[in-house]
Amino acid sequence: MDHTRSRTTPTEWNHPVHTLTADDTWDRLGSIAQLLHQAATRVWEGAEPDSPLQSLGLGVYLLQAQASSLLPENYQLPDVDQEDLEGQSALQLLTAAEELTRPLPAHRPDLVNSSQLVVDLCDLIREARDLGC
Repeated sequence: MDHTRSRTTPTEWNHPVHTLTADDTWDRLGSIAQLLHQAATRVWEGAEPDSPLQSLGLGVYLLQAQASSLLPENYQLPDVDQEDLEGQSALQLLTAAEELTRPLPAHRPDLVNSSQLVVDLCDLIREARDLGC
């Protein structure tokens, strides 16, 4: 009986390896930017003057700009089906954006700032939860 294991790393034993192509990465970042835009719009729609929601909305818009800055200059954002987003809260949109960040290849030099994007997104999700978005 052979008790040797194939030559894989412990990570490969438990988790499938997902490799994104450049186009997949850009489409994912483009979708994140669009979800953040929609989330900011939802937050601003419900914000009263001097409301903490105004700060949250600004934070989401700034994060959308951060995500957009990671895209190549000539990249065209994919079309968004507004019906798919209808009825989703700002928190749901932020959470969907965060889920899209998970397979991003943060080790790539052109995506070195994507880890900060994830940290900032998690902070905004926490704030949106606290504000009941």
